[in-house]
Amino acid sequence: MANRNRAEYDPWAEFYDLTNLGLPGEAEFYVGQAIRCEGETLELGCGTGRIAIPMAMSGVHVTGLDNSQAMLERCRAKKRAVGPVPGKLKLVKADMRDFNLGKTFEFIAAPYRALMHLLTPEDQCACLECVHRHLADDGLFIFNCWNPLPSQVATMTGAQAGMLRYVGSHQRPGFSLSLRHFCAMMCDETHQVLSEQHIIHVVNPKGRVTRTEVLSLERAWLSPRETDNLVRLCGFEVEAVFGDFDCNPLGPTSAEMIWVLRKM
Repeated sequence: MANRNRAEYDPWAEFYDLTNLGLPGEAEFYVGQAIRCEGETLELGCGTGRIAIPMAMSGVHVTGLDNSQAMLERCRAKKRAVGPVPGKLKLVKADMRDFNLGKTFEFIAAPYRALMHLLTPEDQCACLECVHRHLADDGLFIFNCWNPLPSQVATMTGAQAGMLRYVGSHQRPGFSLSLRHFCAMMCDETHQVLSEQHIIHVVNPKGRVTRTEVLSLERAWLSPRETDNLVRLCGFEVEAVFGDFDCNPLGPTSAEMIWVLRKM
């Protein structure tokens, strides 16, 4: 979301559900939290509905917000394929830094490191201020972000920076075509920005590449201390910080941060 006039994930929509499976335990965690909050839910960066649709299937009334029209269209198609569900799913095309839905929510979620697409402190604060306005007074806001370990950063700096690595192969259900996924990653440690270039080859049954797509991503990370300062600056109090979706405490080997916030 670095550029307000371009949805970074539009070109990803065709491949997203095959190449991005989420984090272990993530979907179950967010769906469970939405059920426990017993009210309406807002999901920021809902994408193709990997979490929003199961929320609605569990009886939750959820609004999914994303700035990519292509991703939202995929979500609508998946929801139609599921059919009627106990909950409701409303999709809104909007920028997570600047939205006004005219209501508050008992639960707001930003799963799968969605806030990392906010590359500057100004964008981060703008988003959190929007969340604060839309969160019910007794509501809960949960988001997760990458907590980079030194060993992970080391693979994206120095001689290894930008090295193209094989990620995996993916078979499209119902299609004879498959995908081969490669990725090159670099990081700017000074500005704490991660730059990725993904190369996806579409391969026919004979092993011939019929199409190649080059997809880019930029994401920013914050340290635990920076995140703590930021959320408090924007009017939140920290109820808990977990290091995984089993709710274990954040520790020195945690590669993930899950922040559980309420309004001050």
